[in-house]
Amino acid sequence: MTEKHEKDLFTPLFAPDLYASWRASLKQMFLTSLETNERMTKEALAWYEKAMTWTKDTPWAPVCKTFVTSASKFVEDTSSLLRSMWHIEHARDGPDSVPKT
Repeated sequence: MTEKHEKDLFTPLFAPDLYASWRASLKQMFLTSLETNERMTKEALAWYEKAMTWTKDTPWAPVCKTFVTSASKFVEDTSSLLRSMWHIEHARDGPDSVPKT
């Protein structure tokens, strides 16, 4: 008995090179968006810290400092997690660090 090999009809439609440029563009767009949001958040936290200088000699000082520290740590951890999930590096590391896959 001979076995008949079935052809996968979807293989020609979803060739890996077909969407490679789209994926690279999407990663670059995501990287730009992530870094912009990260920078805006850090600037907002810096502004908040500056605005809360009046709490320096009050019981509220540790609360404000803890908020800024926690929010900064959250932003760093979230950015790191997203970068590892998308397999991307910082744009400041150079264009070769962003994979074109």
